[in-house]
Amino acid sequence: MACAANHRVQSLLATALLAAAVGCAGCAISAPGDPSEPTVDSRVTVLPDLTGMVVDAESVTIPRDGNGSLASLAAGDIVVSTVGEGFLRRIDAVTLTASSFVFATSDAELPDALIDAQLVTALGGEGKADTHQLPTIGFRIADRQLLDNPAISARIANASLAFAPEIDLDLKISDRSVEAFELILRGRVTGALDLEVDAYDAAAGPEIVLWESPPAIFHQQVGILPVVETVTTSVVIKLQATAKGHGRIRVHADALATLVAGVRYTSEAGWNGVADVGLTTHGSVPEASVTFEQVGIRVWLAARADVRLYGVAGPFVAAGPQASVYRATSDGHIGGEVGFRAAAGGGLKFLRLNVPALPTYDLFDVTRPIL
Repeated sequence: MACAANHRVQSLLATALLAAAVGCAGCAISAPGDPSEPTVDSRVTVLPDLTGMVVDAESVTIPRDGNGSLASLAAGDIVVSTVGEGFLRRIDAVTLTASSFVFATSDAELPDALIDAQLVTALGGEGKADTHQLPTIGFRIADRQLLDNPAISARIANASLAFAPEIDLDLKISDRSVEAFELILRGRVTGALDLEVDAYDAAAGPEIVLWESPPAIFHQQVGILPVVETVTTSVVIKLQATAKGHGRIRVHADALATLVAGVRYTSEAGWNGVADVGLTTHGSVPEASVTFEQVGIRVWLAARADVRLYGVAGPFVAAGPQASVYRATSDGHIGGEVGFRAAAGGGLKFLRLNVPALPTYDLFDVTRPIL
């Protein structure tokens, strides 16, 4: 049990499980300098699903009855739980009431709990167990009003998007510093959009969520530390429209793409986008009013995957077909483009120790003229 002398790792499981965990700590926590096993900070305590535990944004309250071992927790310790989307918290203060332990807490970061570790996650795709499957997107709507005000009216006549996403999430921490991070979205996307816009003198640029999946929650064990990952998939539409004058325009676009899109960080090179796409597209403008003095419309229908660790907002990748239509004031010609766009962004609050803010990337924006 030499490992217990070097690392004060607590587990609030039954006594027999505690003995087993400490006895096997050499499997979970490496000896110094051993790169093959993760090294977990000695302040970490893993909480089971305790009856009566109440969690809010700034505290964790646990009944004292039957949980006497919690009395050893103090400010500076780190508690982790897999309840719901999980939490990873630093204890800021401890208050004892007649019936409860009340821990004032704030969000901790993975490098607070992990000194050295490597996390490799592959979700979705053929051959994966149910525990590693992602919500697929099979989305279709018709006659959906997006905007309706005195300046602009926008209606989806028909739209569809199909995607079975695969996500790779990799992370490497060395000596409490993030050496590498990668979030990659891959798969085959098919999408079609038929949009009708009536516009007056107007400018609009909303992003509207058309559909969102229930959260898919995954657990991955890194030594004694359970890492809780939540993935949500959604379908969003981004409409940008400017008009001078009044008229109606209708645009149709469809695309089939095989893509690899995401972001990669290394301590040596910083942030870089990852982008590769094979694309087939078709677009048309079935109706266009000649009464517009000037008009520009861009619409993006995207499948989006958002990743959270311990329920904290994290990075996203979005990809889907895009179409644009414009009329120049010089000759009145109606032109346009159809293509496929992918973007990434979001935050990495859980990796704040040495990773700069995640920039928002336009990973690719491949367009072809509407003929």
